[in-house]
Amino acid sequence: MSKDHHLASSKSTTLNESDEFLPKNSEDKGSFARLLWINQCYEAMPSSSKMVVFDQELLMHKAFNGLLAQSTRHVLLSDPEEGGLLDGILSVTDFIKVMLKIYREKTNKQKSGDEMEIEKKMSGLDLSQIANEEIGNMTIRQYREILKKEGNLRPLISIDSSQSLLDAACILAEHRVHRIPVIDPEDGSALFILTHKRILKFLWLFGKHLAPLDYLHKTPKELGIGTWSGIRVVFPDTQLVDCLDILLNKGVSGLPVVERETFKVVDMYSRFDAVGIALENRLDITVKEALAFKNQAGPMKSDERVVSVRDTESFWKAVNVLVDHNVHRLCAVNENGGIEGVISLSDVINFMVVQPGEHLRNIQPPKKHWAKQHTGDLNDKELRDILLNNAATFEQESSHSGEKIHHQHSMR
Repeated sequence: MSKDHHLASSKSTTLNESDEFLPKNSEDKGSFARLLWINQCYEAMPSSSKMVVFDQELLMHKAFNGLLAQSTRHVLLSDPEEGGLLDGILSVTDFIKVMLKIYREKTNKQKSGDEMEIEKKMSGLDLSQIANEEIGNMTIRQYREILKKEGNLRPLISIDSSQSLLDAACILAEHRVHRIPVIDPEDGSALFILTHKRILKFLWLFGKHLAPLDYLHKTPKELGIGTWSGIRVVFPDTQLVDCLDILLNKGVSGLPVVERETFKVVDMYSRFDAVGIALENRLDITVKEALAFKNQAGPMKSDERVVSVRDTESFWKAVNVLVDHNVHRLCAVNENGGIEGVISLSDVINFMVVQPGEHLRNIQPPKKHWAKQHTGDLNDKELRDILLNNAATFEQESSHSGEKIHHQHSMR
């Protein structure tokens, strides 16, 4: 099948040229928000996907081993006492919380016996037993009861499949979460998990013909997208427990690993990376040692470990890199590879659709008139072919646009 056919079929869920979501002018920042506004969540459902559901009576150490075995960052939780009702999510964040508790219990030699007894009574859990059994012999339900007592148990955030993708993006931003189950309104079952990655892929695939918009040629820093000051980083000699503490308590899901002298980015450490090393009961090590464990399956090239763009490149280039590499974040680096900024999926989604589209949520979207039936997902090779072709076309258009502007200034 030719690229031209893919490019034609990729417009299958967009409106006709006369419809409302198209740009009103070259600086219209609401076009992508309107694209999500007129599309319902079920239209972003993948043709094939995997959802993992755990019973709350499952032991925690089995649950965390299951996370690793399934190569997933989260699982849905069902309650057998409520007929299998879905009522929560267990994620790698929970894993890190448990592992840090275990580590601190093992290493805290200065607490008196009385203090330890008080802590056990408050938590309802024998932390010494957990430490001795590595991840612990408590059930998921027991763990969630502890979170509930501490006031840290989050209710399950979900969305109806008939709600708009704009609603989903806004809910993700409001609750500061990375994923949301899409629920069938007929029987209440989960259809799939909608993530920032999925939303950005949808925006890129069905909104890429909006790329000539002028503001997309500006750099992320010029547009205020991402973090450009106070960037949280770790060094190769940083203790892993300190790294995990930042990941857990500072609102970031991944940390650039940089050289201490030059701040050159050499790797990235995320919450999910901690699962494997923790299961080996090896928290008392440095980030460098943890990275060696992470990459033990085989040496990785620098550009495979660190997904980055130059700090001078366009926002649309950054979007293409995020989609191409299927990552949660990328680093913006200077000519020497030094860290200048970090751009996350949530930063991109908030800028492209949440901020400009908030006012649309209470307005009924217009009816759609499809050009033709949606033919389903493209495979990775087809998607990459389209992305590379689109990126080259856009960069060429951007170059020609710059030359034209320069020529106009010269004429003046």
